[in-house]
Amino acid sequence: MQRYKFIAFLSLALLLISPLVQAQTYNQLLERAAHQFQQKNYCEATVAFERAFTDSTTVGPFDLYAGAGAAATCPGRQVQAVRWLLQLARHPALTISAPDVDNMAQDASLSSLHRLPQWNRFLTLLRAVAAQQATEKQRAAVAWQQAALRQALPAPPKQGAYGPAQSGFALYYAPVDTVQVPYLVFVPTTYDPARPTVLLVYLHGGITNTTQFQAADPRVTGEPIFAAAAAHNALVLYPFGRKSFGWLEQRAALDNVRTMVAHVQQRYHIDNRRIYLGGMSNGGTAAFWYACQSPAGFAGFFALSARPASLLGPLNFTQLRRGAPLYSLHAQDDELYAYKEVQAIYAQQQGQARQWHFASRPTGGHAFLYGPDGPAALTALLAQLVKEPALRQPKGAFQLEKPPVGPTPSAE
Repeated sequence: MQRYKFIAFLSLALLLISPLVQAQTYNQLLERAAHQFQQKNYCEATVAFERAFTDSTTVGPFDLYAGAGAAATCPGRQVQAVRWLLQLARHPALTISAPDVDNMAQDASLSSLHRLPQWNRFLTLLRAVAAQQATEKQRAAVAWQQAALRQALPAPPKQGAYGPAQSGFALYYAPVDTVQVPYLVFVPTTYDPARPTVLLVYLHGGITNTTQFQAADPRVTGEPIFAAAAAHNALVLYPFGRKSFGWLEQRAALDNVRTMVAHVQQRYHIDNRRIYLGGMSNGGTAAFWYACQSPAGFAGFFALSARPASLLGPLNFTQLRRGAPLYSLHAQDDELYAYKEVQAIYAQQQGQARQWHFASRPTGGHAFLYGPDGPAALTALLAQLVKEPALRQPKGAFQLEKPPVGPTPSAE
């Protein structure tokens, strides 16, 4: 009887560990295939891919494309290469755009497949998938933008009359001349219009590479600042910038952020002594500008992966001798803004910029914020910042020059 119990236990154990064994085997075969491919042993790589792909529940679209590249270069295996490409085109996890298809059509490693009739079938199928995904993406963007516009609050009839606000994202526009500048307001589930709430102003990066405001892209909701703000029961003002109207070279864009703050203060119950501004990369550089050139009204600043220098002129680090603090975090392996250069500026200014609290991390690169522990690092940094004593806000720090406008249905 004990023997049968042992056999049953062993069978159950094998069933439980078999998925792990298969996953390890799949990864090992992929590593072997990659090694053979690097050694230009394309036929051996094809065999390794073939063995790995017997588990159809594990194979991913990138693996299929790599396998097709190996098979296309192995004499006599072109048909197998096309089969894998057709499988890739039908893969449920495939995300592809029309430029991606064009790049595949011109991929030299697949040139041996061009004479096969299945090659044109593959490209036709792939272009149809890309077109469908583009349509779905556009539809989702419009739906998300309309939903965010519906959550925007009108200006209250009198000052201090704060109404209820749904949690989530509300989309607004702040006009500057002929430009409609979009910004989001994130409202945590804990927001209570009867109680003053912390406001975080967050300036995104990538300004120099962004030609249009990205207000119609729902992926913005995945920015780590929103989860970090929720952890601190804070609202977020998230302005959108672009190369021709951003916070690196256009002073009007920096001034417009203050207009946005004033609009948010009218619609939401903000603790005016606890308004903080920060950002990542280009946005962090702007945080340095505000802290050194125009700190009035902000209780503190934070900067991630930022270069502490401004294209608008030399920074006045003496502003950081006392008053609102600035917390910055930089990766020592930052490939864009070298850590040694940032550290050198900090060392040079440390005597007068006593309120600049500089910290570093050994790895993660320029985009460490989007790494596995990036959101936790941001949450911890904000915890240090918001525990600082609240500053008394100067009167009129965010005073509007003209009545605020309501949400605008479209942007430039």
